[in-house]
Amino acid sequence: MKFRISNKFFLLFYFVSLALYFQSCKNDSSDSPTEPLTPTRGQLVSSTPLGAYSIPILQAYINLQLGNQQTGVTLQYDVDSYKIVYRTIDPNNNLVTVSGMVCIPRGKNNLSLISIHHGTQTNRSKVGSVNPYNTPEGIIAAALGYYAVMPDYLGLGESNLLHPYHLAKPSADAVIDMIRAGREFANKNGLTLNGQVFLAGYSEGGYVTLAAHKEIQQNYSSEIKVAASAPMAGAYDLNLTAKKIIQNKIYNQPSYLAFFFVAYNNYYGWNKLNDFFNSPYAEKIPLLFDGTKTTDEINNQLTNDINQLFKTNFVNAYLNGNETTLTSAFDNNSLLNWTPTVPIRFYHGSADEYVPYENSVKARDIFLSRGASVELVTLIGGTHSTAALPSIIGAVNWFEQLRIKKMLAAK
Repeated sequence: MKFRISNKFFLLFYFVSLALYFQSCKNDSSDSPTEPLTPTRGQLVSSTPLGAYSIPILQAYINLQLGNQQTGVTLQYDVDSYKIVYRTIDPNNNLVTVSGMVCIPRGKNNLSLISIHHGTQTNRSKVGSVNPYNTPEGIIAAALGYYAVMPDYLGLGESNLLHPYHLAKPSADAVIDMIRAGREFANKNGLTLNGQVFLAGYSEGGYVTLAAHKEIQQNYSSEIKVAASAPMAGAYDLNLTAKKIIQNKIYNQPSYLAFFFVAYNNYYGWNKLNDFFNSPYAEKIPLLFDGTKTTDEINNQLTNDINQLFKTNFVNAYLNGNETTLTSAFDNNSLLNWTPTVPIRFYHGSADEYVPYENSVKARDIFLSRGASVELVTLIGGTHSTAALPSIIGAVNWFEQLRIKKMLAAK
């Protein structure tokens, strides 16, 4: 569940990287890490410039990614990007340091904040705080005028924990504390935020977006005012997702499946990987998720044949409803048992081969039945890859419509 950069962009990126290197050497004003007297969640620990991006460079990037597709988007601002390190809590409620990226539209103030959440990564260096083009959606959002914050998540970037993949509470906590740290960074740098907060993310980021929205509404609504959210191509019903993938017999991203089971096995302390996977995969899998390997490298060590990857007894028990431990855990971390009070717009490609489109249909239908303001934008024929950038740009354009509507209503 990731957002790939086109190979056509590499040559352009090489020259941009050189320019950014020399600019960073000239303008490096990084904050030295400072230990607060009383460490708490959401505290900013340090910040470091990552680079600057001009409108022509970003427009060239979008054009290369989209090819002949038209979005009608007009970039308005050059962008400055920063790595920040901040504090959040791990699944055991211990304070830990994690990282993320902040992108700022140059020359604009009175900013709406958008928290953008990236797709699946297993190599902890493939995140925005290491290279901003790992999460280009944040740079694009800033170029459209938003103060963009992008958490790396627990277990990625600065964090050496096992990433709690598709686990609702730790996913949401990293976002909430990133928003807090992003606000502190803005205040320290003389930027004014207008209080509007938008949430968006693609693939795993779609799941993280809805998890964060739910957690904020239920427990942090007085602190963080979510104006709207755009979850994109996410797995919001985990049992629906797992069953459809397993029933299809062939799945060409086995690293995603293995990541689910490794993360849940660790989070809940099950020690059940040998019950789920056939040999030799059961023995391999724990070593594959040490944070140094990409999803492609992990895929090469696994098989796309569900019957070879998983034990037959486990598959039968799960599909028949007898594997209650896993079913219950997936139910507890699914995201459809609440009623949003602000607008949500889902985006999903109808031909998504990795995250079943039915996730977004079911989420829309359930939330509509409860009276929520919710829409589903279907990208007809869109695959998990081809629907990514059009969805992200569409979401930011929708946020802009809502922002302008609210601004006009206030006059």
